[in-house]
Amino acid sequence: MLQSLRLELDAWFYMKDKLFLIGSGLLIAAGALLAIFQLGADTDGPILIFIGLGMIIVGTLLLVTGFTTPQVAQSKEGVGLSYILIAASVLTIIGSLDVNALWMFPLIGIGLSCIVCFSWPCICNSGKGKQRNRIIGIANAHDQITMYELSQRTGLSMDVVRDIVYDALGNNQLHGKMESDTFIRSRPSSSAPEPPPSVTREREIVKVLVVCPYCGAKNEQGTPKCHKCQASL
Repeated sequence: MLQSLRLELDAWFYMKDKLFLIGSGLLIAAGALLAIFQLGADTDGPILIFIGLGMIIVGTLLLVTGFTTPQVAQSKEGVGLSYILIAASVLTIIGSLDVNALWMFPLIGIGLSCIVCFSWPCICNSGKGKQRNRIIGIANAHDQITMYELSQRTGLSMDVVRDIVYDALGNNQLHGKMESDTFIRSRPSSSAPEPPPSVTREREIVKVLVVCPYCGAKNEQGTPKCHKCQASL
């Protein structure tokens, strides 16, 4: 039972990873459907045709940028925008079925898609570095951690987490190594370098002897009298 539950959770995470791309693709399909229906209809509604073409352009831009920045598309902000895209697509598809009665639905759909289009660049600029720093911080806080655990903690897919960890290792933002699918942090060496041995130099003392002219005895320089005959030196 636990194994099946884990498989269901993994399937949900996999779908959540692709949710922004799914929403962008639905927006493209909804725009194309709206434009095709209006081209074949007898009603005079060129504005809806332009709305459909606008949705196709917006959806294409979001699809390309979401594919190139998966760490942002899979973030909480990206998932929130995905739900808005899906709602805009559903409203547009419903409105295209009966434009005369539900003409407001495509207008609401293009409005929601424009909100996503204008807010997406700001989220990309701030979210890319934020997710990267978060992964590096979590990895540095553990002696070892698997890519699956990092994926569960951050909400990002294992492929995105793995790419960020390998890139951080290459840029020396993480210190450690990868074994299979586990990051192992290297600990700093605890042995402090030994100080260089101190060199003690002894002072060399040189004694100068003075020969007594009277008895020939040797006396240290500075002695006032000969230690043998007591003569003045």
